[in-house]
Amino acid sequence: MEMRNEKGEVLAILNVDSLQEESTIDIVIRELMPGMGKGIYLAADKKISQQTNYAPVKWLDGLDVLKAKASSWEPVFPANAELIEVQVYYGFDNLTPEEIDEMAIESASTGKDVVRDLKPNNTFVGVSLLYRKEEITFQFRIFGTTKSRIHVPDEDKHTIENLTIRSNDAVYVGDSEVQQLIWAEMGPTMGKALQYEILAERSHRDWLISIAESLS
Repeated sequence: MEMRNEKGEVLAILNVDSLQEESTIDIVIRELMPGMGKGIYLAADKKISQQTNYAPVKWLDGLDVLKAKASSWEPVFPANAELIEVQVYYGFDNLTPEEIDEMAIESASTGKDVVRDLKPNNTFVGVSLLYRKEEITFQFRIFGTTKSRIHVPDEDKHTIENLTIRSNDAVYVGDSEVQQLIWAEMGPTMGKALQYEILAERSHRDWLISIAESLS
């Protein structure tokens, strides 16, 4: 689904699925461990799909240094919450044109999809902050990459709801155990779209919304 701002501009694309299909992409996603990335050449479509699972790395330099590092993103953060831990995510190199050509040739000769590893790099792509507020511990994540997928193993047991957060499209996904709120918004001057996520256990929809509305 496309998540737009109040101007109708697409800021992020979110896929919510149960991964019950047996396509190559679904199989790769199920097997991706943190820190792994895969490039997939799809034989039927003759195109590339890149799937990644970022690994969290503990950040030891403090929140002020992190904010300086991410200043061009113009991120916002929760107010009046106790920060417990900070982790960051680093990205992967895209497949080169030469690698894609090689995969296309292999796919043409075998008639099958081709999967290759993506190489990790030191490009900063996101941050995960662990907070506590009102005796509830929650994760607050910010990503500079705005295409993502959520695995919902049993859609009948989950609530999936489209909302508006801070004048932007948002999605709430929750069951009796875990609640998650996802949206994207644009920086006020640099114009970079960021994806935000708030995730908690044994909380509720309105509490997550209150955290989102407190960001500054």
